[in-house]
Formats: sequence, structure tokens, C-alpha cells
Amino acid sequence: CNRENNKISDLKMDISVFRNKNTKQLSRFIKNIISKTFYYSKYARDEEMKKFGPSAIKNGLRDRNKMFLVARNNDKIVGALNGHYDARMFWVDWLVVDYSYRRSGIAESLMKYLEKRLRKKRIHKIWCDCRTSNKKSIALLKKMKFQEIVKLKEHWYKQDFFLWQKYL
Repeated sequence: CNRENNKISDLKMDISVFRNKNTKQLSRFIKNIISKTFYYSKYARDEEMKKFGPSAIKNGLRDRNKMFLVARNNDKIVGALNGHYDARMFWVDWLVVDYSYRRSGIAESLMKYLEKRLRKKRIHKIWCDCRTSNKKSIALLKKMKFQEIVKLKEHWYKQDFFLWQKYL
């Protein structure tokens, strides 16, 4: 797909909770994105990819406190979000979009879908992190009215992160 032509209105996109038995497809998709995440160290990428093997995703699907959302264009996964519930809040672990579909509104659509689901469940806050060097994620979170809570120096994998929150 051509990046300039991928606008959300041009895509046949569907966002849903992932309940599919095809965990291999989701695993490959997420691992492919993480493996190319330049703002993570190699060690961090390797460790994070371990969390997304097909059996780990299957276990996550059985856990009522975890959620996986997927965005599909036709039947192709083009975006995913995962996280977990904790004390009437929701922590977003990963939000990933296929490189050829970036800047088409998929990440924002996944987050809006998540917010709508969480409001129905009376969850009062979403929180997440991002690397301090991840300018695109920072821009998205600010656009979506997340508040920066704190900058964590040499935190996970000895890298710098921002923590973010949004009250629903």
C-alpha cells in the first residue's frame, strides 16, 4: 500500500476485540513491528517479543483482565493494541500499526475504540508509557488529551520513558 493513499476513509477497516484462534497471525504481526522498533535497544526488543508468542497470546485471551484489539483492512491485521485491567484502570502495553499503514488514523481509531469500551465498563482511567524518543506516540497521546505524568530515567531496559494518563 502507498502511504499517501492510506487514509482511514479509504480503508475497509474493522476494529474488534481479538478472540480469533489464529494467534500465530497476531503473534507474527506484533513481533514484526517490535523487531523494527528502532527506539528500543536490541535487548529490549528481544525481551518484549518473548511476550507475544502464540501460546502467550492464547494465555492472554483466557485472562479476563487482558484485552487485545485488532484493526483489520479486509482480513489483514494492520494494527493492534493490548493491555490489562488493574484497579478500575486500564494499562495499554502496546499499540502497533503496520508501517505501510501509518499516518492513516489507525492508532487513533484503536485508542478511541478502547476508550468507548472502557467507558461502558466504568473504567475511570487509561494509562500507558512511551519512550521519550518516540515523537509520533507523544504527538498522538497529546492529541488524544493524555497528560504526561512523569519522566522515568533509565527505567525499563535502562531506557527513558514518559508515563501518561487520561481520565475517562
